[in-house]
Amino acid sequence: MVVVAAFLIIVIAGRIHAQLVTPSTIAFDTHGLKFQHSQGWLPLEPMHPAPSRILRDPTGALPKPDAGYHVSMTSSLDPAVRIEVLVDKKPGWRNVVTGLELDRRSRYGELYSLEDSSVREIEAQNWLRTSYRYAHAAEKGDVPRVDRAVEYATEDRDQQYVITLFGSPAQIERIESVIAPTLRVATRSGLPLVPQTRSLAQRKQPGPVAEAFASTVMIVVADLIDGRLRARGGGSGVVVGTDGSMLTNYHVIHDKEGRLHDLFVIGRFGARDRAPQLVCAGRPSRSKLQRETDLALIKCDTDLDGRMWTPPHEVVRERRKTDVRIGQKLWVLGYPDVGGGGLTISSGEVTGWSGTDGSAGRDFIKTEASISRGNSGGPVIDDEGKLVGIASGSRFKLFTDGRIKEISQAGLVRPITSADCLISIASIGWTPLEGSNDCELQPGAVEAPAGGIEIASTVIDAANSVPVQDALVMVFRPGVAAGAVDVNRLDDQVLAWGRSNSLGEVKLRQPVPAPGTYTVMVVARGYEPLIGQVRLDDKTPPSHDPWAN
Repeated sequence: MVVVAAFLIIVIAGRIHAQLVTPSTIAFDTHGLKFQHSQGWLPLEPMHPAPSRILRDPTGALPKPDAGYHVSMTSSLDPAVRIEVLVDKKPGWRNVVTGLELDRRSRYGELYSLEDSSVREIEAQNWLRTSYRYAHAAEKGDVPRVDRAVEYATEDRDQQYVITLFGSPAQIERIESVIAPTLRVATRSGLPLVPQTRSLAQRKQPGPVAEAFASTVMIVVADLIDGRLRARGGGSGVVVGTDGSMLTNYHVIHDKEGRLHDLFVIGRFGARDRAPQLVCAGRPSRSKLQRETDLALIKCDTDLDGRMWTPPHEVVRERRKTDVRIGQKLWVLGYPDVGGGGLTISSGEVTGWSGTDGSAGRDFIKTEASISRGNSGGPVIDDEGKLVGIASGSRFKLFTDGRIKEISQAGLVRPITSADCLISIASIGWTPLEGSNDCELQPGAVEAPAGGIEIASTVIDAANSVPVQDALVMVFRPGVAAGAVDVNRLDDQVLAWGRSNSLGEVKLRQPVPAPGTYTVMVVARGYEPLIGQVRLDDKTPPSHDPWAN
């Protein structure tokens, strides 16, 4: 009996001790979200959305309060420790992981650093747990400090729920141990919260195909709505220039009414089982557009703080293939428009060709490879890693009044030959400029020098000596090096130019002063741009062909 009594005393004492050391909890139950949290928090305070770092409202107005529920609780012991709760309507874009990542990037900019992201199941509901670092200044003028946060996010049928814990690792761990196990939402959803990358592991790809992963990008389009940057959709693209130029579908960067989105953000491939890393942003209104072929050339011009972006030198396997045969195997790379948006790959044979309206023609390559909406704009390559075309989830018809009609038809590829002009621009060099959207490779008003050498020559195909018609030959002003050429500034940079006739003959419209050394560029449809130099001296005859030999 003594042993039994002692055992009972130990059990009772243990329970009393647990109650004494375990803080009492309070239930949070509002807007469909339930969880328990410990006492010791100050009353709830409504939060005002922070302005986006990537894209600010041009009027300078602050974001309007969300229609959703956004509050914060601060610890009564440490003002740096807090809990944020956001309950908002379910976003229209189904890529949950990247949409949340854009929200964090928009809030913290380049000073945000993702540490870990994983999915946890709590009462049969999947929650995306994300830990990250961020920098902030408690008061204006303070030296920024780096802190940590852990975010839990999920969606049900109607709403999105985001709970963020701020504090030191030890403080977050204590808060999380109370809140996380008790998280509940109104209804359950089976929407995937992890990157859909299983096809990468399941499929064996040739080495050159796997090398193309690094050049395949995710394109997230967003609009500034009531001062807050919101993700609206996404697509894929492929890097085609060492300056970071990317080729994609035109329909990826505009909405259903044909209006260009306010911003695009680029995600780069990092690992097979991870969502892409957001790295930079740009404006669709500054892109090069081929509306009639549903193609666009885009380029980042800001970082994730909205400052000028200097792209790293890209290593691009810019090999193209223009001849495609029925039965040939093609590989489609891209980012699906759902879940975590990880890179996916599909393959299939070429089954034929199609016109723009579905009739006979060679405007599209038809393939058995799976192409979804998120894959639109992604690269389609062959076994050797050569770029064959651009994936198109649908056909789009452009009307003369600017209206756009989407015609669903799977398995279409826009041949790479349709993008010759855009790829030439990427090869030559360009700076995104508002309103300069046309794929126009020709100077306009070039002022002729007072005198100089009349230059004439012939443009031929080096492989077969066949004359090349409509080739653009440009001589640039002194000091304009090959790496400084900008197609949006040709009127300022070009000294003399001309186009070849059906015999390949070309005579520059303006004389070139002598003596001098000049950068020369030749651009022709279906060919890589040719860049070289021409040297003229006092002995150069008045009419001269520098390439006669």
